[in-house]
Amino acid sequence: MDINIEAVNKAINIADFNHTELLEIALTHPSYIYEDRKLNSQQKVKQERDYRRLAILGDEILNAVVVDYLHKNYPTLNQGEITELKSKLVRREKASKFAHKLNLRNICRLGGSEKDKEISKQVDLFGEMFEALVGAIYLNFDRNFSPARDWLVNHFIKQSVDELTERGTTEKESSEDSSQTASTVNADEATLLQKKAEADALVANNEKLQELLTWVHKKSLQVEPHYQPVKVRAFYLTLIWLLGITFARKLDPNCSPGKARQFFSCFNRACDVVLDIAFFDNPKTDPANVIVSVFALELEPELKQALQQIQAELPDLDKEKEPFEYWWQNNGQDWIDKIKNILGHDLQLDDEQRNLLKQYYNANRCLVEEMNSNSNVTRPVREEIENKLFGI
Repeated sequence: MDINIEAVNKAINIADFNHTELLEIALTHPSYIYEDRKLNSQQKVKQERDYRRLAILGDEILNAVVVDYLHKNYPTLNQGEITELKSKLVRREKASKFAHKLNLRNICRLGGSEKDKEISKQVDLFGEMFEALVGAIYLNFDRNFSPARDWLVNHFIKQSVDELTERGTTEKESSEDSSQTASTVNADEATLLQKKAEADALVANNEKLQELLTWVHKKSLQVEPHYQPVKVRAFYLTLIWLLGITFARKLDPNCSPGKARQFFSCFNRACDVVLDIAFFDNPKTDPANVIVSVFALELEPELKQALQQIQAELPDLDKEKEPFEYWWQNNGQDWIDKIKNILGHDLQLDDEQRNLLKQYYNANRCLVEEMNSNSNVTRPVREEIENKLFGI
């Protein structure tokens, strides 16, 4: 089945869309690609890659358009207010609504595994497809930002911003919600809600950290639903801290060789830790401990493969000091770039931002520990707090 280009053009209302092959890519979901028997494995991988590349391009265009629109039309908004409004407008849930407004479900190509699913279970799918469509529109106009911006603003952004601002500023909404909740909670719950607000305030006005937390939120939406979202967000925030900050700093040639060797010794220790957890920590060999060795980094298979390659390349850190320093000096920057590319987030934080992120993470961990140890916390309050722990 081919994409009905005439129906697509009518839906998106762009008369001069010349590169229709971009629409074919943007509106063909990987579930369809991998069921297409006419394609060999290499062609399937390439088509999926093209789709994902369009989606990440469109995601960044959407972010830029929203900020540009808010900056131009709302001169009284401060940095924190712009960031908070942006986070509401670029979420996958919002992009999915945009996709359904265009009726993409009826004009795209889905595999059999997705065709019969309820729309409520395809939020991430159609959010990503809308982003891919934005990427296609941007490329159709030879990477000219203005047509893509105007299309997004006229069809989606202006109306969405109007709806948000009509309900008052995001700060006022948050305050009203908190006041309403506080009237029905006990003293312990009120304390936890206050601590959650204090934790959020640590990063609320820092655009770089808000971008990071938005990335964490989006990554968590791509994970299978049987994982607990709060744990997934905590995983990705920790992963960014380890690989986006620590890993990159230790591979930097300006770092001392001794500190780099000390960090990379974790690759050797990691294998021992997994084996210890699996077989030695419990004489009866708890099945969960064995499974953890199988599913380690299962959320990010490409990252897992890259880390295994690093481990295979590393010289013996105890016996081969000079070979390690040679490997480190000659391969460090390439691996920094590769890991950041896999993560999809080029993280560069200054000392103040790193300190704020550390405080934010520790505050969220403390909230989890307090909730788990306090029997007075009701399910509604627990869910209210957990829904935004470690992310937007």
